Amino acid sequence: MNLKRFLLLSIFTYGICALWAITGVQGNADTIKTPSVPSTVTLGMLTPQQLEDRAEELTTTTTSTTTSTVPFTRLADFHPDTKCQEWFQTAITVGWPNKTETLEKLGRLLWKETRCLNITPLSSDPKLADRFNGSDHGVAQINEIHIKYVEQVFNMPFAEAMSDPTLNLRFAYLLYSDIAETGSCGWKPWRLC
Repeated sequence: MNLKRFLLLSIFTYGICALWAITGVQGNADTIKTPSVPSTVTLGMLTPQQLEDRAEELTTTTTSTTTSTVPFTRLADFHPDTKCQEWFQTAITVGWPNKTETLEKLGRLLWKETRCLNITPLSSDPKLADRFNGSDHGVAQINEIHIKYVEQVFNMPFAEAMSDPTLNLRFAYLLYSDIAETGSCGWKPWRLC
């Protein structure tokens, strides 16, 4: 092939490509369509962080002036007939181990002691105040022999501290763990050993 034909063919091809680029793309620019948004949304599995965020959103309670958040933890599996399950989330947040055996035994303890009720002389419910035995306070029935210890830990009067179920369960855990650390049965104060 001679050089003149090669140059002519190259210039001709270049010219056609340039003409197509200038006229073809501009002519079709109006016909280019943007992809449509699907009408349905498919959700995938949430990451552990997303689950935690959702749980936090669901456990946040808003009042007219304040917002309080109760931490949420997935509880260990336990038998569906376990008593006093409504207290397990609170118990976990104050230190109780999130273990099946512990939660089931804690449920038995709360059922045995109070039938899952927060029995205290300071209760606004007269029926609960009437059930007060004179010495054992709250859902875990903390005895008055612990007055000094409770007042030292919570820096508030014994009856007031033990009327709060959260503090009551926290102190119950402190009793349990203090005894368990010595190698004894932590359930001893409630005679569950």
